[in-house]
Amino acid sequence: MTQLTMTSSAIIPTYHRPDDLDKCLQSILRQTHLPSELIIVDDGDLGCFPRQNEFEQRGIACHYVKKATPGVTESRNHAAQIASGDILIFLEDDVILFDDYIEQLLMSFAADKSGNLAGVGGIIDNDRFHSLRAFLERIPNLVFGISGLHEGRILRSGFATDYGSTERPIREECDVDFLLGGVSAFKRSVFEEFEFSNRYRSKSGYGQGEDKEFSFRVSRKYRLAVNPKARLDHFSAPKKDFNRFIKGRAFILSRFYFFKESVKQSPVDWFFFWYATLGYLLMRVLVTLFSFKKKEWQRLYGITSGIVAVVLGKKLDSL
Repeated sequence: MTQLTMTSSAIIPTYHRPDDLDKCLQSILRQTHLPSELIIVDDGDLGCFPRQNEFEQRGIACHYVKKATPGVTESRNHAAQIASGDILIFLEDDVILFDDYIEQLLMSFAADKSGNLAGVGGIIDNDRFHSLRAFLERIPNLVFGISGLHEGRILRSGFATDYGSTERPIREECDVDFLLGGVSAFKRSVFEEFEFSNRYRSKSGYGQGEDKEFSFRVSRKYRLAVNPKARLDHFSAPKKDFNRFIKGRAFILSRFYFFKESVKQSPVDWFFFWYATLGYLLMRVLVTLFSFKKKEWQRLYGITSGIVAVVLGKKLDSL
């Protein structure tokens, strides 16, 4: 069995979700391999480090950071700079880890003989391809280049095949193009060269594709892998003051930034970007027409606003 000698830092940005955070912390305490330290970056009013005594009694160093400017991008970058572990494990505050989650991630790093493995991701166990809506969207997603056949891959259009979005989930550890921010781990040395970009921070403060952009940049120089044995559940909590217009607009603009700055290699690639983007717009129009929900009209308005901004070449300093 591979011996785990490396140290690790678990990093959790949080914002006004104390009950969800507590469940996450309890799952960390149940780990078969505990992290060396735990960093909580608070954008809300948590006020202290929950269960600090329990963690310190288990030999885990605890660091509580209160941040004035909210934003998950800044939280991750700040925590990466103060972390001391060899491996930085990024989590969200509304996840519950399987008991061997951290052990499985570290085993992937320990088994790497090349030294070129920079990041390892896990799998969200309760985010699977099973709903009727996912099935109905699958074919147009493939036709328009919004999604592909293999999960964890970036497409020529700048869109990505997300984990849990296909009927063929990853079952064996394999190399990938990107990792998700709340279910990933990176060597600390990665942050001597890279950081999460503030370009992908929306006006509401949440990240919009910054994890894909960051990890894809890393994958251009180093290896990234997904270990499907490292599993957690994500109970996505509703965001406060959630604005569907901003969300829809930010989705389009983040795809545009990512495509233009990281994916595009030739003028022909613009065809794939616009083909996928207009296909996505068409699908959202159909969803909106058949849903009769105000929030879907707001999202569609935001998507359209983002497309218009790109077409008109407006100065796009933020999402």
